[in-house]
Formats: sequence, structure tokens, C-alpha cells
Amino acid sequence: MSVNKEQIFQEKFVVPVHRTGRTTMFMAIVCLFLPGLYLYIVHGLAPTIGPLIGGLVVVWSFMIIMGLLEPIVYYPILGLGGTYMSFLVGNVLNLRVPVSATAQQVVGTEEGTPEAEIVSTLGIAGSLIASEIVMIGGLVLLLNIPYLKEIQGSGGAVEVALDQVLPALFGALGGIFLFKVPKLGIVPLGLGFLIAFIGLKLGKTIPSSIVIPPLVIISVVTARIMYKRGWVKGEGMM
Repeated sequence: MSVNKEQIFQEKFVVPVHRTGRTTMFMAIVCLFLPGLYLYIVHGLAPTIGPLIGGLVVVWSFMIIMGLLEPIVYYPILGLGGTYMSFLVGNVLNLRVPVSATAQQVVGTEEGTPEAEIVSTLGIAGSLIASEIVMIGGLVLLLNIPYLKEIQGSGGAVEVALDQVLPALFGALGGIFLFKVPKLGIVPLGLGFLIAFIGLKLGKTIPSSIVIPPLVIISVVTARIMYKRGWVKGEGMM
């Protein structure tokens, strides 16, 4: 990228995105305290110090790690603008990451380039608009889901289908890349099957919030090693 092009990208994209992203993040943090302040100031409701500290310790014990780890793990896919938007509105794993990766895949941009940054930002911005439209329409359907479950009984088709949305989404997204470079799937798929097997033996499902971040890091590291050793070629990788 030429010096002039990079300068324009920095001035017209990076700087405004940082400014807007930091401002909206700060506003969101302030807004998070408003319900608690309202309950305390208007109604005089406040938790006692013991349960409050206990709850903070439980939440912070994993949220601090996730808060530091997830932006680093997903930044290469989301880009700058996509990272700000995704972690502001949520649904990072099950919506924003697939949208960003798919948008870049369709357009054919190279990961880490200004073009990829812009495509990711536009794709995620579009997903936010679509999400609002779908959520408004989905509220009506959501109100009817309990009745559908009652008709079909516990564990009916609707309930089972909803439980499979996230696995299906990641399976489709993974298939896009694994068809291009099948060798990259050896480690993540192998570990995924191993974790699923362990979960079956233990009789419980391991939460995806615990499994996915380490698997992403391991997959990236092993892909890098395979690339350095010439086992995979860079042309097939996004």
C-alpha cells in the first residue's frame, strides 16, 4: 500500500473509527450503571456488600480473562470498526464473526488489508440493521414459541432446532475454509471431537465460551506452524 493511500486510510477511517468507537463504548459503560443507580436513588434498593462482592468475584473471575482474550482473538477477522461494533452490541461469536468472515470471503479481500477492514465494517454494520429488523419481527414469533412447544411436547422440533442454530452456523462457516485448505481442519476438528467425546463421557456439555477461545488460539498457532513448514500454502488461506 502506498504512503499516500495509507495516510488517507489512517485519517479517513482509522482515526474517526477510534474516536467514534471510544465515545460509544464510554457511553455504553455509563449506561450500564444507570439501572442500578435508578433503583438506589429512586427506590432505595441496593445489595448488601457480601452478596455484591461474591457476585463480582464470580463474574470477574472469567469475564476479565474473556474481556482481554476475545478482542485479541477475533480482531484479525472483525477488523477495527467491526471490533468496536461487535463488542458493543454483542452476539460476537454467533453472528458478527461469521458475517465479517463471509463478507470478506465473498468480496475476496486479503485479511489485514484496508479493504478487508472496510468490508468487515460494512458487513457488520449491515448485520446490525438486519438484526434490528429481524428482532422486531421475531418478537411476535418468540411469543408463540412456548405454545408451539406445548403442542409438540417437551423437546419438540422447534426447541431442538433452536439449540442447533449456533453449531450449524459455525459448521457452515468452517466448511468455507476447510474446503479451501482441508489440512487446517485436522487440529481444530480433532480437538473438537475429543472435547465432545469427553463431554459425552462426563454426561455434560462443556460451555462454548470456555471451549472456543482456546481452540481459536490453538488453531491459529498450528496453522502458522503448518504454513511456516510448507505444509499449507498461503494462497488458499484468507
